[in-house]
Order: sequence, then C-alpha cells, then structure tokens
Amino acid sequence: METTMKKEIIDQLAHFTAGLVATVLLGFVIGAYAGIVVMSFAVLREIKQRLDRGDVWYGCNWGCRLDLAFWALGIGCGLLIVIFSL
Repeated sequence: METTMKKEIIDQLAHFTAGLVATVLLGFVIGAYAGIVVMSFAVLREIKQRLDRGDVWYGCNWGCRLDLAFWALGIGCGLLIVIFSL
C-alpha cells in the first residue's frame, strides 16, 4: 500500500478514535451534550490547523471535510454507546 494512503488511514482512524473516546468519557459526565462539545473542539482544531498553514479560517477543503466526517462518525458511535448504556 502506498505510504500516503497508509498515513491517511492512520490519520482518519485517529480522528474516529479521538471522537469516540472523548464522547464516551464526556458522555458519562454530561450526557448527550458531549457530542456538541467534542464536535465543537474538532471544528476549532480544524480552524486552527488552517490558520497555522496560512489559509483563511473559513476555507474547509476536501481533507478538512474528511477529517470532520471521521470525527462525526466517532462522535455518533460514542453517543450510541453512552445512550444505550445509561
């Protein structure tokens, strides 16, 4: 497998895992609001990455959207775990 593809798979797996773990941990404290908190963090993190690269804060390209989609997927799975374990 190509190294850029491997890096992308690892990157997206990390986004999914971070969203899942953060949502589950926060979810047992603040409930379903954890999804809003974690997604807000993810969006702010993506904005910071764009600003660090010198891009405009509102310009979310394909890679940014893919990252946010995997964050959202992890958050959704985390919310299912929290909701069905209460």
